[in-house]
Amino acid sequence: MDIIVIISQALLYLCFSILAGSFLLLLVPSSYRPNIKIPKYLLLISAIILPVFAFFPVLDSILFIAPRLGLLESFKIVLTTYTVGTAWDFTLIGSVLLVLLISLARPKEKDTFAFLGTVLTFGLILTVAWSSHAGAMEPITGIISHFIHLTAASIWVGVVLIVGWCAINHNNWLKFLSWFSKIAIGCLTATAISGILLTNVMVDGYTDSWMVSYGQGLLIKHLFLLPLVFYALLNGLIVKYKVSKDITFNPIPWVRVEGLILFVIFTITAIFSQQSPPHGNYLTNDAVSPLFRLFHDVIIDSSNTIGFTVNLNIVYFFFLCISLVGLIILSIYKKASIMITFLLSCLFVMSIYFMLMISVVIS
Repeated sequence: MDIIVIISQALLYLCFSILAGSFLLLLVPSSYRPNIKIPKYLLLISAIILPVFAFFPVLDSILFIAPRLGLLESFKIVLTTYTVGTAWDFTLIGSVLLVLLISLARPKEKDTFAFLGTVLTFGLILTVAWSSHAGAMEPITGIISHFIHLTAASIWVGVVLIVGWCAINHNNWLKFLSWFSKIAIGCLTATAISGILLTNVMVDGYTDSWMVSYGQGLLIKHLFLLPLVFYALLNGLIVKYKVSKDITFNPIPWVRVEGLILFVIFTITAIFSQQSPPHGNYLTNDAVSPLFRLFHDVIIDSSNTIGFTVNLNIVYFFFLCISLVGLIILSIYKKASIMITFLLSCLFVMSIYFMLMISVVIS
């Protein structure tokens, strides 16, 4: 069931991104973006399956109490009294309204359709933030932080994905970058600030949390922000320069790489968000992450903390990271396949991860 919930949450975030990115791009005048063709069925499918994916955490709670109360009674109790169930009720209502809006919208009402779609999408994100772990632990700070975090990420990911896969040309690219670069910086800032607030709510000791699965997921997610920022700068500065000098240069492949990195981050978020947050007296030997065990197979208890050291292996991995950065830049210069560039980015993240893990000292 855990695997199903993880997959459903990753796809839920993808649905939010598709909807948010589509509606926001439709609000932008066509002279300030590439020509895009967003299939109506893509919006409809996203709106229809969104409450289905959002229901899996609810189902998980139902199945947890069903052996004691029975399936139907558990279903009733969770949907009417549990926060996760009540929030999903509003998710379902909002999704139905969104499906009706998409189905009944006419081409001449594009602006109104896009505005209402944006409002409904953000409302649906709020229902998910309401049912989150952070919302349960700190209702005000947790819900607001989670809402800002997911909204900013959905806007950034959504615009990148829709432009990367639905643009039919790269016309008006400089005008597009002139406003989207500011949006991306704003989303990155909002994501970072809200992420710090969420970490303070969910985690007692950031580096110490690396010993459990939730902390491992959080670390890997943060490491993927490094290539993400690199590609964001690439698309905002280098690509902008190349387009200004060569109108035949196609920037869309590098937008797609950025989109792939963003989706990896969404997937990692879905994975570790299903783990128990490391709060309170959480650390026992049985709770230690299998990933952390690969590097430090020792007896661990609540008194242990993480420190760092430097050795020759760390120096090797550091130079490997530098080499991979060089290969990424070379692959861009040689116009290699986006999958090669993406795989090099993943190897870069893995190298930094290994470097950090072997530098850890448990005390």
